[in-house]
Amino acid sequence: MKKFMMFASIRLTVACLFWLTVLTFWGTLYQKNHGIYQAQDKFFNSYVLTPGIPEFTEGFLSNEVSQAVIRVLNYFPLPGGMLVMGLLFVNLLFSFFVHYQAGWRMPGLMLIHIGLMMMLLGGFFTKLTGIEANVSLFEGEGRNAAISLTEWEISFSNELHSVQKYQAVDVADLKAGRTFTFPDSGVEFEVLEVLDHARGVRPDPAAETSGLRPANSAGYVALEELEKLKNPESLEPGVRLKVKGVKGMEEMVLTPRDQRPLGLELEDGSGRFVMLRKKRYELPLFMELNDFSRSYYPGTETPSDYRSMITVHLSEDLQRHVVIKMNEPFRLNGWTFFQQSFAVTDNSEMSVFAVTRNFGRLIPYWATGITSVGLAMHFLQMQWMQLARSRRRKS
Repeated sequence: MKKFMMFASIRLTVACLFWLTVLTFWGTLYQKNHGIYQAQDKFFNSYVLTPGIPEFTEGFLSNEVSQAVIRVLNYFPLPGGMLVMGLLFVNLLFSFFVHYQAGWRMPGLMLIHIGLMMMLLGGFFTKLTGIEANVSLFEGEGRNAAISLTEWEISFSNELHSVQKYQAVDVADLKAGRTFTFPDSGVEFEVLEVLDHARGVRPDPAAETSGLRPANSAGYVALEELEKLKNPESLEPGVRLKVKGVKGMEEMVLTPRDQRPLGLELEDGSGRFVMLRKKRYELPLFMELNDFSRSYYPGTETPSDYRSMITVHLSEDLQRHVVIKMNEPFRLNGWTFFQQSFAVTDNSEMSVFAVTRNFGRLIPYWATGITSVGLAMHFLQMQWMQLARSRRRKS
């Protein structure tokens, strides 16, 4: 039992809170030169700070000090935000069972610990299950899928219709040497190269080539790695694959700049289409934009309000009319649809919706409420105990 007492130590609590403060300060400075997304990824969404990265010390340490810090990091990787918050949760859990065996004699402290643990669990749950995407609709158009802001996939389908049945593999799961297939296709893919940010390279007309060139709908035959951008929404990955089971094709190159899906002729004579695109999330509804309206501040071109009138189809026989406008989103089964922006063309108007999925949206509210009640109960209990001691001394 004594071996586990260290996890209930108040010293561990102070150390975790101190290191979270350091990470917050360090990440804020790092954000200045590298953007908020990279700062979140490196400092707060990581379990260990990757050693040997000079950018960690840019902007607030001299070159000599930077190199010294990097040498330390190479030998002693430092804990990242996810690891520290995990330790803090374990610390709270052990403290709950070890230090507060008084049970209901200290109900306020019990509720405080429960609320704080719920808050940490809620954040972790949201990180695992949360989705951020968007849906863009012209008037009269409808969709049942949202497009991810940062994630990419390789889609594999036998149709080119706007509403199609397709299979997909996430680009984030790919690495060189991995093989994958799609059911009932007879096609095998082997990953040769995956780049986070790249562009396609067309062949040199003066260069002589032998054998089949890698297939690509835009004429690219290779990938060129580019410097990683600060904003992950602007990243354009590139994938080079070796393929078996397709007529007249040995390799393919896929980029977001491809003009159209790449057509494949399988050995049985059937056709398929493959494409690198932003990841799609199926929605629990089919949403159709009926009308979009907007108003402006007098004498300016700054919108004061804009809203979308949509029809939500929940099934063949069940539908409802909904208005989504600024600061008034539409929520359904853990999904939230916000009026994000709009675009106007010569002939029509397009409405853009930010779409999030967060099944744990209410957990922070519950955790905050429980913690607040616990603090109030503990304060009142301490006041009552203080008054009781004063009365005993007087008597």
